[in-house]
Amino acid sequence: MRLHAEDLKEDSKLKVNKPKEHNNRTIIGVTIAIIITLFIILVIMMIIQDIKPIDETVKIYVDGQQTQMDTSIFLIEGNKVYFSVKRIASFVGYEAHSGEYKIEAEDINKVFVENKQETASMFLNSTIISKIEPNANEEYKNYTMSEPARDVNGDIYVISDGIEIACNIKVQYDSAKKTINIQTLPYVFELYDKAVKNLGFIGISSDFENQKALLYDRIVIQNSDKRYGVIDSSGAEVIGTRYAYIKFDEYNKEFTITNAYDKVGIDYIDGETKINVNYDEIKSIYKDKGLYLVKSNDKYGVIDSDERIIIHIEYDDIGIDISPYITQSARKTEDSNNNKNNNDNNTSVKNIVKQYIFFDSLIAVNQNKLWGFFNLNGDKVSDIKYTDIGCKVKEVEENKRNNKDIKPTKTTGNLLLINEYELIVVEQNEKFGLIDNSAKELFRPEAEDMYSITDAGVKSYYMLYKGKIYNLENDIFKELGLTKKTDT
Repeated sequence: MRLHAEDLKEDSKLKVNKPKEHNNRTIIGVTIAIIITLFIILVIMMIIQDIKPIDETVKIYVDGQQTQMDTSIFLIEGNKVYFSVKRIASFVGYEAHSGEYKIEAEDINKVFVENKQETASMFLNSTIISKIEPNANEEYKNYTMSEPARDVNGDIYVISDGIEIACNIKVQYDSAKKTINIQTLPYVFELYDKAVKNLGFIGISSDFENQKALLYDRIVIQNSDKRYGVIDSSGAEVIGTRYAYIKFDEYNKEFTITNAYDKVGIDYIDGETKINVNYDEIKSIYKDKGLYLVKSNDKYGVIDSDERIIIHIEYDDIGIDISPYITQSARKTEDSNNNKNNNDNNTSVKNIVKQYIFFDSLIAVNQNKLWGFFNLNGDKVSDIKYTDIGCKVKEVEENKRNNKDIKPTKTTGNLLLINEYELIVVEQNEKFGLIDNSAKELFRPEAEDMYSITDAGVKSYYMLYKGKIYNLENDIFKELGLTKKTDT
């Protein structure tokens, strides 16, 4: 129905015979006219809305196919898109869980996604994404997204560049066309693999890390001589196809290159040489300082990105196996794992997770079965004298628990670090002590045991010293004048 202004006019014939009205009647007439006008405006708005909805439906494409998806899975603010981590995961080949990977506890303030190749943990109000390959011989690598994870109705959402990192996908949002295009890594790999084969190469390296290079416009290819190189999406050469192997390091955005003699070095993502091909092994251990663990002739050392020697290549081992301390597992669990590992050497190797840098200040080295510490400048700050780093807790007889605050039913955990105070547990002659972040001994190795107890999410630290249990914070740290450096 089309409405005209004439519909609001009074009939002229009625107007002729109408007597003069009182002012009240005039006011009533004006009021009625206003009401009618508002009604007409409302009808017009309803008609317009029926013709063209204000909120158009956003179309979602996953790997080129339009996908029906609950629109509450994502939020759009201007040109930014945010995704529910737990709810988008299944659409891109991942599983999602509340909590943190390898921490056996539900936590609504944390979420992690996983597939067979990798896991990624995200934390409410944090920009950090912690990634690790399952059973990898390495520590977590922390990536940064542009905005912190947020809570939306009890669900954790992250910005699109965060979900790209966590799930190894590409996300494109076209605000004009109201479309979100998502490409998973297997889909991108398949597309590029066909393309490079058309260029005459055997194909793309299927190594998972090398597949991730595709997300950064780098393609690790193999030629007919089974030599590896790197090209970009335009086909331009980045690293010549002359190496026995190439592996992409997503965290540092660089390539480890291996020559025909099994020597390794580092190339930048643009192909420029960073570290010459001189070592048996090489691994980035501290991105901010550009430090690399290197191995040569079965000995380990540390160099920087300019190949300046930080720690000479003369040590039997560098870095601590932190796998017994990651989950603060009970002794029974640890013992069962050790028994299993003794029966399966491969499993034992896979379960090693190394930490090389402690509190941004110390590197632990091992020589002749003893441990000591260097600082990041390469200065030796501790004698090589400790038989071990960390304490794998021992059974404490119940009659020795003379402190009423300690409940024997609580599970005691292995103790390596006291993060709040930046302390490291050291062992010497089967006794335990504490050093600070400069390797200064604050408590000589004289305790029979050191461990943690977590109760209602609060972690406390204890030691057994001369047959008596002490709460480290209440009984020792206050006496030493120590204050917390962090509130972890």
